[in-house]
Amino acid sequence: KGASTIITPASETVNVEAVNVEGNAEGTSTNTKQKSVATAKDTSAQIIEGLDSLHLETPPETVDSLRAYEKDTDEAQRFLDRMGNDFRWPTSMPQNTRDQVFWVFTDIDVTEDDKEYALNCIYFYNSLDKGMFDEHKQDWVLVYKQSVVEYGEKKSNKQRSDLDREMPGALYLPVDSLLREVFLNPKIPAARAVQARVKRVGNENTNFITLAYRFNDTKNRNKLYKTVIDTGAPETILSYEVRSYLGTAGWERQAVVAPGYGAPAKLFLATDPFQVSIGDDNNWSRWVQTNTLRVWERKAGDQVDSSLIGNDVLDQFTYVHRSGRGLFFLNQRHEGPLSAYLDNISP
Repeated sequence: KGASTIITPASETVNVEAVNVEGNAEGTSTNTKQKSVATAKDTSAQIIEGLDSLHLETPPETVDSLRAYEKDTDEAQRFLDRMGNDFRWPTSMPQNTRDQVFWVFTDIDVTEDDKEYALNCIYFYNSLDKGMFDEHKQDWVLVYKQSVVEYGEKKSNKQRSDLDREMPGALYLPVDSLLREVFLNPKIPAARAVQARVKRVGNENTNFITLAYRFNDTKNRNKLYKTVIDTGAPETILSYEVRSYLGTAGWERQAVVAPGYGAPAKLFLATDPFQVSIGDDNNWSRWVQTNTLRVWERKAGDQVDSSLIGNDVLDQFTYVHRSGRGLFFLNQRHEGPLSAYLDNISP
């Protein structure tokens, strides 16, 4: 007999004695392989059991511990009523995802698809904590209805938009933590008052939302957003009402933290292209397409007071700043001649 030692994840030492097996060499080899497979399965079971026990040792969330996520009174209790008194945050779930899950199950202005995504988030990070994706560290994971559908590679915005239409609320994230951080928190660098109109791309999409110079969000205690031009912003960021009014299809389900103006407020990034038109009291610009539209989360903090019209929109048409009279937006009939005139001016 010989002896060996196994160190389990919980630092528990297990002594294992070898057993002599009588019989021919082939039979001995077969028995040894069977024992190796059994031992591997037992070890995996021990690992999962150990992680489960660690999870259970973490105290469940309480109303008091959840108050840090509240933006209105009684939201913590509402969250526990929905999730149950034994709810625990997955250890690996980042703070901004926890914020979003909390928002989804406490706010009345969310869709069933948003709830589906939040539940898939909980499943994904719980599975990550248990090591279920350890053999897929280079893959992306598709989770739908709180189960793994498939593993794959990074998808384009169009592919993920199509996927979300096919499986509303599905989660598709990389297992690798560094890739996941870059994907969930892309670098989005951070005026003058205007009005803005937004609609989906396509002649059949005649429905649009108009944001006035000063837009009050009636679904968030009449929070004020000033609609302003920001030539320092590469992308346009509007109020959440745009996503709510035009529908949640064609948007990332996972909100990301704004790295510049407005942080730590979250942003929802569009995966579909949208069309935007801006104007004053007299004229509207033509519709231009943006592939990088963003909207603030519904309950952005007091540090956010503006919707920003960025260069993704501004760079596509001509407008005039008249001294002492603000901006003047040209209709399509006048825009061409002015552009030609400016091109002929000597530097």
